[in-house]
Amino acid sequence: MSSTDAVVRDPLYGNLTLNWKWMLALGILMAVLGIIGLGMTYALTIVGVVWFGVLAVIGGIAQVFDAFKYKGWKSFGAHLLLGLLYLAAGVVLIAMPVQSAWWLTLLIGATFIVTGILRIIMAFQIRGGGAAVVWLGITGAVSLILGVMIFGIVDFPSAEQLATPETATAWFRDWGWIIGLFIAIEFIAQGAALAGLALAARKVSQIMSPPSGN
Repeated sequence: MSSTDAVVRDPLYGNLTLNWKWMLALGILMAVLGIIGLGMTYALTIVGVVWFGVLAVIGGIAQVFDAFKYKGWKSFGAHLLLGLLYLAAGVVLIAMPVQSAWWLTLLIGATFIVTGILRIIMAFQIRGGGAAVVWLGITGAVSLILGVMIFGIVDFPSAEQLATPETATAWFRDWGWIIGLFIAIEFIAQGAALAGLALAARKVSQIMSPPSGN
């Protein structure tokens, strides 16, 4: 069996040990896009909400059509209703991206608070479990703090804030960067993860390859 076959058949990485450069390039690209996104968080927020709306519309339309494929199904009404709800939610997200972003940002804040509290509770329940439990408690505290910070930043708009396009824009700029920031960080994290995986596969490839001259 050739050394190439041995590398290709690596039980953990497969032929990623041969094609790791592609994943490394993808990781670097995603990280660069994320870094660029840090400078345009407001635009990323709107784009992210609209994209989520487009996905919801597509999914809703598909589910509505799918509901009519099955005759005599007792859950036809619920299946159809869910599809219509997805469709309606997608239309709202696309037509009202700023207002939708506001609600989504509050939802993210609430999610951070709930998950943070649950992690802290879990850490106390299994205290004495070592560094992993301490890390669980720390991440819970971080999530809780982030959630509280989001609710401190995202205020409920007053009539004056929404009275004119200028005041509405100023209101959006107070909190509109949050979702875009998370999207940019996600791109950077994913890029770093892919790059790390590619470099790990490269190391395995070097170990499994026979030395030159043999």
